[in-house]
Amino acid sequence: MLRRVHLILLALLTVHTTARGQSDASWEVRPIAGIAVPIAAHRNSFGNAAFAGVGSSIRLSASWDLVATFATGSQTAKYPVADGHVHVLVYDAGVERMYRPSDRTTRGTWVPFTGLGVGGRANDFRSRELSSTSCYAAYGNAGIAYEKPRAALRLELRDNVFCYRSPVAPFNETGRNEASIGFGAGIRF
Repeated sequence: MLRRVHLILLALLTVHTTARGQSDASWEVRPIAGIAVPIAAHRNSFGNAAFAGVGSSIRLSASWDLVATFATGSQTAKYPVADGHVHVLVYDAGVERMYRPSDRTTRGTWVPFTGLGVGGRANDFRSRELSSTSCYAAYGNAGIAYEKPRAALRLELRDNVFCYRSPVAPFNETGRNEASIGFGAGIRF
């Protein structure tokens, strides 16, 4: 009788461990870091800058994730002032189409993705001669992730499109864009 109980417990433990190892966690948190490169008119006002932040995703289905990102970086503005230093804050939410294979393994899988999102962007200028500004933003992204059941590595290319309010009078508002490349390492719960 005791032997039968041990066999049943061993079978349940094996089934539970196998099922748990093959299950997908639905929530991911990842630190991110990268570089932002101003494009076109935005390049006339700002230089390249490193950024760091945090991203999160919730798996809606095998193919779709809901994502959110908050990142910050320091840049140098090209305005004729003594201190052109600016803190840039970017925050957004969106959806990503994940091209996950149907026959994933516990060893890891390369997963390409594309996405779209909306959010905001704030420029906090250090100089008293420049007014801090904020405005709406949108993005399109593409990349590849290496996914394991409880962890992921991710490389993302992003095109950020946003309105930009000039920090000097007459405070004109124009459309701008910036490309970025980012890397993230996530853990899933």
